[in-house]
Amino acid sequence: MATDAGTISLSRSVRILAGAVLVNLVAGALYAWSLFIEPAQTVLEVGRTAVSSIFAVSTTGFAVAVMGTPLLVRPGTALRPALSATGLSVLGLLLAGWGESLWTVILGYGVLYGIASGIGYSTALQSAVGALPARRGLATGIAVCAYAMGAVVFAPFFRAGLEAWNIWETFLATALAFAGLGLVGAALLLPATIPRADRHADECLDGPFWRLWFGFFCGASAGLMALGHAAAIVSAYDLVAPAAALGTGLITAANGAGRLYAGAVSDYWHPRSVLLGAKVLAAGALVLLVIFESAPLVYVVLTIMGFAYGSMASGYPTATLYYYGPTHLGRIYGKMLTAWGAAGLSAPLVAGALYDWTGSYTLALLLAAGAAVVALAIIWSVPRRHS
Repeated sequence: MATDAGTISLSRSVRILAGAVLVNLVAGALYAWSLFIEPAQTVLEVGRTAVSSIFAVSTTGFAVAVMGTPLLVRPGTALRPALSATGLSVLGLLLAGWGESLWTVILGYGVLYGIASGIGYSTALQSAVGALPARRGLATGIAVCAYAMGAVVFAPFFRAGLEAWNIWETFLATALAFAGLGLVGAALLLPATIPRADRHADECLDGPFWRLWFGFFCGASAGLMALGHAAAIVSAYDLVAPAAALGTGLITAANGAGRLYAGAVSDYWHPRSVLLGAKVLAAGALVLLVIFESAPLVYVVLTIMGFAYGSMASGYPTATLYYYGPTHLGRIYGKMLTAWGAAGLSAPLVAGALYDWTGSYTLALLLAAGAAVVALAIIWSVPRRHS
C-alpha cells in the first residue's frame, strides 16, 4: 500500500510539474519580443522607443498580474487561472494580428498577453512548489526555467513566421499554438492545489524585503536592458539576421539554465549567495562588452547575462521562501515582483531612447553594468537570517 501511495504521489507531482512547464512555455514566449523589434519598427513606421514601449507595457502587466493573482485565485483552483491565462494570451495575439497598428499591439501583446503571462507564471510557480514540498528550490527552478524556455521554444517559430509571412500573420499563428499548448497544460494542472493567500503578509514587509526589492529592481534593470534588446544588440554589431536569432536563443537558453541551476542549488546553498554570484556575473560581462566592443564577444556576454538574469529569477522566489515561508510566497513574492515590473517599464524604454539618441547600445550597456554593481552592493547588505 505504501508503494502504491508513493507511486500515486509521484505520478501526481510529475503531472503537475508537466502542466506547470507547458503553461509557463506559453507565458514565457513573452521574452522573445526582441525578435519583433525591427519588423515592428519597419511596418509601423515608428522609432525604437515606441516599439520598446510594447515590451515595457507587457512586463508591467506581467508584474501586476503576479501581484494580484494570489488574491483572486481560490485554493485548489489551478485549472481556472491556467485557462484564464490561455484565453487572454490567445485573445491578445489575435488582437495584435488583426489590428495591425501600434495601439492594438500595445493592447494585445502588451496589456492582454502581459497579464496572461503573469497569471500563468504565478499559477505554475505555486502549483510546482506545492508538488515538491521537500525540494521547493528545485520546483521553483523547474517552473521559472520553463518560463524562460518559452522564448527558446518559440524563437525559431517566430523567426520562420516573420520570414515566410509577416508580423501580423505570425501573431495569428502564435495564437493557435498558444491555444493548444495552454489547454493541455491547464488540464494537467487539474489536481494542483494552491495555498490560501495570507492576508496578513503585509506585516512581514520589513528590512530584508525592501533590500531584496531594490536589489531585484537594479538587477532586473540590467538584465532587461540586454534581454529586451538582445536581437537588436546583435544587429547593432553588423551581424546578419540569423545571427540575431542566435543571440536571442543564446540569452534565453542561458536564462533557462540559470533559473534551473539557481533553484536546484538553493536547496543546499543560501539564496543570498546565489544572488550575489548572479550580480557579479552580470556586472563583469557588461563591462567587458563596453570595453572591448567585439562582435564575437556579444554572444559570450549575452549568454552570461542570460545565465545571471535566470539565476536572479530563481533566486528571488527562493529567497522569499527562505525568509518568509511557503504560506507567504504568493503575496510577498507578488509584491516583490513589482520591482521587476518597475524595471520592465523603465529599462527597455531607457535602452531604446539611448539607442535613438546615440545610435549605439554602448551607453545603455554601461548603465546596465552600473545597475548590476548597485544590485550587488544592496544584496551584500541583506542579512543571512530573517531577524
